[in-house]
Amino acid sequence: MRRFLPVLCLALPALAFGATDGELAARQERLETLRAEMEALGEQLAADRERAGGLEAELARLERRIGEEQADLQALDESIAARTRRVEELQAAMEAEAARSERHRDYLAETVRSAYRRGALAPLGLILGDDDPARIQRLLIYQQRLGEARAERVSAAEAAMRRLGEQRAELQTLLVEQQTARETRASRLAELQSSLAERDALLARLRQRIRETDGRLASSREEAESLADLIEDLQARLAATGPAVGEWPSLSEGALAWPVRGPLLARYGSERAAGLRWTGLLIGGDEGEPVTPVAPGQVVFADWLRGLGLLLIIDHGEGYLSLYGRNQALYSDVGDWVEADDVIATVGRSGGRAETALYFELRADGEPVNPLAWLRAEGNQG
Repeated sequence: MRRFLPVLCLALPALAFGATDGELAARQERLETLRAEMEALGEQLAADRERAGGLEAELARLERRIGEEQADLQALDESIAARTRRVEELQAAMEAEAARSERHRDYLAETVRSAYRRGALAPLGLILGDDDPARIQRLLIYQQRLGEARAERVSAAEAAMRRLGEQRAELQTLLVEQQTARETRASRLAELQSSLAERDALLARLRQRIRETDGRLASSREEAESLADLIEDLQARLAATGPAVGEWPSLSEGALAWPVRGPLLARYGSERAAGLRWTGLLIGGDEGEPVTPVAPGQVVFADWLRGLGLLLIIDHGEGYLSLYGRNQALYSDVGDWVEADDVIATVGRSGGRAETALYFELRADGEPVNPLAWLRAEGNQG
């Protein structure tokens, strides 16, 4: 705002020409007032920008925490589901053992009833009968051993049921602990999201007090510079380390899968802010929607970056990089090899953005290229 002061000073003689001393003094006083107001506005603008920068740093911390909590929550849900299935399997096994035990009991009871009907198990009748004593003895031993064998099978089935029951009880205890942990983690996540919403609202109010065009331009230039520096650093490191383990894909135009389905909110080359244009695509989507890579490759960056929020960059070899920004959470780390159907992140609005969308960019030898020329024409609804 200080740049307007010379203009006002140059205009002062023209205003004073032909004016009375009182008018000149009044205009001089007004000039001093304007100078003071501009000075105050400049200080306020600087303070607002400094506070907004602090809030962006807090947003970065909160969004990292939320991303980690959501990833851990997903892993916990998968573990709970697996243990729930195991409990159901144990319950089915217990029911099978119970049915087996019941069959042994029924068979034993039927054997005893049949033997009594035939008089075979009436020791006194056998002894007093006319049958051969040796045969009687063998029959009594046979019946005794038959009963013992059936009883052993019943006992074995009951022991198996007890063991299965103990395993099920142990798993159920673990499930209760996991579910309690999940409730605690979900509560913590809700608190983080509430804090994030409060800071989002405060940041929005601050940004309204900063000149909109100046704010967008500064943010976009900083984003472009930080991204350019990051790409340059990544390319230098990739060139120094050489190719990673994995089968590098051969990229071809019009053949890449879309990272997420949704409407195109901004196209490559369209106007973004004064003097700047989009170097990628902004694809709308629902919060938490899965993001998949456009082709196999190795993750070379997975962190928060100013202007792009939670950002993930994949090296596809031969100088090609794909970028996925504004994510809600990241599910891949640096060094991971990912395939085209892997979930690497979820759609969000990190980086202090108002809209929920994925920012996608494709670079060849460090320079952005039009992703629409490389993505499948029928692969997106936007």
